[in-house]
Amino acid sequence: MDEGEAPTAPVNQPTVGTALGVAVIRLGARRWTLAPGAELTFGRGQDRDVRLARDPEDDYVSRRAGVLIGLRDGVLIRNSSHTQSLMVQAFPGPELVVAPQSAVATMPHEHLRLVVPGRHGARYVLVIDTRGMRVAGQVAPDVREPPTIPVGRPTKAGADRITPRELRFLAALCEPVLTLAGPAAQPATYRQIAERLGTTQATARNCLDLLRARLSDVDGIPGLRTDEDTDDPAPSYLPALAAWAVHSGVICSETLELLDEQGDA
Repeated sequence: MDEGEAPTAPVNQPTVGTALGVAVIRLGARRWTLAPGAELTFGRGQDRDVRLARDPEDDYVSRRAGVLIGLRDGVLIRNSSHTQSLMVQAFPGPELVVAPQSAVATMPHEHLRLVVPGRHGARYVLVIDTRGMRVAGQVAPDVREPPTIPVGRPTKAGADRITPRELRFLAALCEPVLTLAGPAAQPATYRQIAERLGTTQATARNCLDLLRARLSDVDGIPGLRTDEDTDDPAPSYLPALAAWAVHSGVICSETLELLDEQGDA
């Protein structure tokens, strides 16, 4: 599902004045234009301009995943989700992670892919092409009240079966990310986790490896499986696991209090 799913019908864009250039947004064979000042919402919800992950419904995708906002010389990509990350891939250029409740502009890149991850490796891809945009003569759209539409099933970004023991190991993994700054704000190593919880590195590795496998294979959480095409025989999944735990809200500052309690390690 790398190219995503097409919406049921074209969206009616807000009324805009004369514009010298627009961005083109594509999802599969469907396309929309986005003028400076206009907005295009996307996600799983029925009130979204671009609907993703609807048939079958993929409840890992946020109902209100994000908004594309037309600028004078590009597009602002805003992640509206409180738990899910997005990925932006430039042609050519780097891959950027757009964390929940953050935003990134497309400039200086003119051709990008916006990837919305789903369960079990599903990827819903919006192609953003700003090559036709120009700088001058843009008029902001009229402001309209959005329709009241049912939002559907809630997003399930986390896992329902994390045990208290697994939660303590996850908290130890994420503690440096939540308490330090700069280069030091990296997930803890197995050695650091073991020292923090008073256990062995083997125990820390086994617990987190079983948790990661269950999250990936049963819950379909993306990014936690080794890429079979990688040249690294044993790449670490700890950064991806820590990013999921923090972004989904499974681990937060309050959760770190578990590390000072007596628990089964």
